[in-house]
Amino acid sequence: MAKHSFSVPFNGPSQDIVAKAKAAIEKAGGKFTGNEGKGDFSVPTPAGTVKGTYAVSAQSFSVDITDKPFIVPGSAIESQVRKFLETA
Repeated sequence: MAKHSFSVPFNGPSQDIVAKAKAAIEKAGGKFTGNEGKGDFSVPTPAGTVKGTYAVSAQSFSVDITDKPFIVPGSAIESQVRKFLETA
């Protein structure tokens, strides 16, 4: 069961948003596997590893955080993912 879920709307082809997510996660030292439709990722943080899955549908990049450090709020992870997708 997801610990935190959210969606990020985007413009353009789905492969572009997936490429942004992959680049940002790998730059942060994480692992990213999947394609233009769905996949999963993990990112190390000082507090512990954040793990999740993603799915792309229409113009929405949906994220389910499946595992995270107890002390890290889901809203903080969501904020960081949104930054990754905007600036990557």
